[in-house]
Parts: sequence; structure tokens; C-alpha cells
Amino acid sequence: MTEKSYKRLPGRPKHGDDDISIQQTIIHTASKLFMEYGYETVTLHQIGKACNVSKPTIYYHFTSKPELFKVAFTTMLQNVSRLTSHMLDQAENLESGLVRLAEARLANPHAEIVTMLREAEPFLDHAQIQDIREAEHHIHEVLATHFQRAMDANRLRTDDPFFLAETFSTMMLMGNREDNLRKYGSNFSLGQRLVDIFIREAQ
Repeated sequence: MTEKSYKRLPGRPKHGDDDISIQQTIIHTASKLFMEYGYETVTLHQIGKACNVSKPTIYYHFTSKPELFKVAFTTMLQNVSRLTSHMLDQAENLESGLVRLAEARLANPHAEIVTMLREAEPFLDHAQIQDIREAEHHIHEVLATHFQRAMDANRLRTDDPFFLAETFSTMMLMGNREDNLRKYGSNFSLGQRLVDIFIREAQ
């Protein structure tokens, strides 16, 4: 078969780096659309049009819309986990790291993510929901590891590090209230206030 006569199947992307790039583009585009419009409203046709690929191309990479949502959602949570780890690892101390992390998380309200997941859950199977829960749990594991280190160094009193991780994440929901942001003027100032309360109670 000559090079000229070779043709790929319709909707089938090239292999290699292009293949990975297309998959990442689909995931990134789907994440943005799901966040903006919710699960039910967004269609695969809409996602394909937004990232300039065909619907068969999406099906080549993902078996279904629920599977694409699961991958998009877990990818988003994995990015949060990496950000959390990086900020806390690079910080001069736990408190300053938590302030930076709070500022970043308050800028991307968690309630939107919770709402999006709640809307999608009836369409997801048990394994897909479990994958999402595990990705979320990993964020708490990263936080818990740093809280445990602070306890070992006597900078925080002995407590359940996972409870502290979940408490900190819950406090980030305060950023979803516009009156809080108006009161403190910026995500950084609000983050400082929340971290101050959190550390004071945990010491």
C-alpha cells in the first residue's frame, strides 16, 4: 500500500503526540463546558465543536459522555492535588502555605464543583463515582500528611489529620459567599482570615 492510498478511518485521530494532544484538548474543553453549563446541558457534539474535533473522535478516546465527565472531573481534582502538594511543599511554613492554597482555591469556588458532581451522579456508574471519590480523597491525603507533620513537630495539637483536612476544605466554601469577598476585599485577605481561624483552633 502506497503512502498516497493510505487513509485513516473517519474520526480516528493520529497516534503518538497528536493523539495525546487531542485527548487532552477534549478533556480540557469538556471540563470548562461542564463547569459553565452543568452536566446535562452539555452534549458531545457541543464539546466536539468547541475543540474542533468530530463526535467519532471523542468516542475514539472516551466510551461515553459519563466516562468523559469522569476523566475530566478526576483530572481537575488531580490538578488540585498537585497544586496543594506543591504549595505546601514550597512554603516556608504550614500557615503561609495554607494561605497561598486558600487564595487559589477561593478563586475557584468549590461549590460549583460540588453542584456539577451532584447533577452528574445519576448518570455515572458505581466505578466512575468511586474513581472521583478517590481523586477527591487524595487531596485530603496530601493535606493530612502536612497536618500530621505539624503535629509531629508540636506545631499543631494531636488530632485526626483527615478530619482537619476535611475541615479545611469545608472552610473554603466560605469563598462562595459574595458578601465575604466584599468584606475582605480579596481572596488573599479572606484566605488569611480563614487560615488564621483554622490554625488557632488546631493549635
